[in-house]
Amino acid sequence: MAAGARPTAGLGLGPGHRRWLIVNALAVTAVINALVNAVIAWATSTGERTIPLASIPLLQRPSTLTDTLGTLFVLPFLTTLLVTTAVRRDQRLSRLGPLRLEPGCARTLVRFPPSQLWRATIAGAGCLALLGPPCAVVLVMTGFAGITQATFVLYKAAFGVALGMLVTPVIALAAMTDQQPR
Repeated sequence: MAAGARPTAGLGLGPGHRRWLIVNALAVTAVINALVNAVIAWATSTGERTIPLASIPLLQRPSTLTDTLGTLFVLPFLTTLLVTTAVRRDQRLSRLGPLRLEPGCARTLVRFPPSQLWRATIAGAGCLALLGPPCAVVLVMTGFAGITQATFVLYKAAFGVALGMLVTPVIALAAMTDQQPR
């Protein structure tokens, strides 16, 4: 290692891995999450003048609380399915090599199960369990209720981008460390 050069937080990321994370796990997913979440918010709130803090989802009307909690499960679940598939495809086509992590990092990421469906379920449930209570407290404490449809669409898009930027790199790193048969 050159004088003054530092490893990337013990991850051992090569230029191809860093590029994949920046382009696919951050930039592309930010655009996708903004668009998909805005469309979902707009479609579910069409005809509503204001969006309440809480309501019974799918039976009555959308709400900031139920929508946020649903997004905390659904976004990581779907992201895991899509990102894991993309990483495995790029590795199979030799566009992306396997990632060799240092032992400390490897122990954490290796705990993800190899089955995509099970991995996605754990990612969604884990996000909901870890982030759901603090998000609910913030929404209740700020009284994020009675917002306009436009504000709801903007909130949902911004929340989707922020959540995606948090979970997608971790999901991608876990997929990059998978030992898939060639």
